[in-house]
Amino acid sequence: MNSGAWSRPAFNLNLAAWRGIRHRHPDPIGRALELRFYTAGIIQSALATLQNRIYRSTIDQLDLKPPLFLVGHWRSGTTLLHELLALDQSFSAPTTYACFNPHQFVLARHRAPAPESIVRPTGDMIVSPSSPQEEEFALLCMGATSPYEAFMFPSAIHQLEALCDPEGFDPAQQQKWNDAMTWFLKATAYVDGADKRLIVKSPTNSFRLHRLGTLFPGAKFIRMVREPCAVFASTRRLWQTMWERYALTAPLADEILIERILDTRLALETKLKASMQNLPPDSVATIRYEDLVADPRRAIETLYEQLALGDPSPMLPKVIAYMAQNPRPAPASTEAWRQLVQSRWSALFDEFGYPMR
Repeated sequence: MNSGAWSRPAFNLNLAAWRGIRHRHPDPIGRALELRFYTAGIIQSALATLQNRIYRSTIDQLDLKPPLFLVGHWRSGTTLLHELLALDQSFSAPTTYACFNPHQFVLARHRAPAPESIVRPTGDMIVSPSSPQEEEFALLCMGATSPYEAFMFPSAIHQLEALCDPEGFDPAQQQKWNDAMTWFLKATAYVDGADKRLIVKSPTNSFRLHRLGTLFPGAKFIRMVREPCAVFASTRRLWQTMWERYALTAPLADEILIERILDTRLALETKLKASMQNLPPDSVATIRYEDLVADPRRAIETLYEQLALGDPSPMLPKVIAYMAQNPRPAPASTEAWRQLVQSRWSALFDEFGYPMR
């Protein structure tokens, strides 16, 4: 057990992050695991101190271009869109290396990590250290309140919506979240070039459009949607897979997970829809995953036109080549869930134009 505690997959949390998570989730875990996270936390905190000492002042003064945020429920296809838009040389995106190593990625910027590629835990895409990644993992590692605490402590999924939305945090948590998000995006721009616009992708940001619009004036948003039964089935697999890999306590029963997925999707769409209505029309667009896959050229051109993102023509051949080299996996059957999903998410089928049967 002790050796397993030191070798198992874990997030690179700094000491403040681990202490905050343990304060919110004091569920008992093994002593070896506690020691492992405290020891690693001390190391990560030391690296962050060094990185800040060298770069913080310069990064804080950087002028960040208004980012482009990709939002939508988990497993809706935001990762694919992130990968495609990152092919545009006028954009940059937080990398997997940076998101999982926020305490040292600026220090390591002149020493590129080895180009090792692995299959995502969800099993549907290949990622490398340079692949576009969710900044939510960086926020988690830096100690900002994050719903991804639920990957380690499954019971936190009961508070998932609250952990997503900084508007409900206490003032100290809000300020810490603001600082972590702003610093990480500025640090990413510092490494990649401040002349580029960042593409930032995380389903968690679907709860934060107002906050992000306040922190980053002029930001634009793309909402991704997908056939609801496919989203449900894939989200269930996501949580099961992440718990198998990262959970420090027992995963929740399947019936509890199912209810949380059903309720969280409705909460996310309600919050997202209300927030989008308060944004300028030229700063928000919606795209269906199926349309992106069927005709990526037309989908990308439409998004660029709607959001005034510039001329997409130089990157369109790269998009076509990417799709040819990375064909979409055949969809798994979702018929076992259709009756449940159609009864609970019927409004989503209507809103996004998916037929029920």
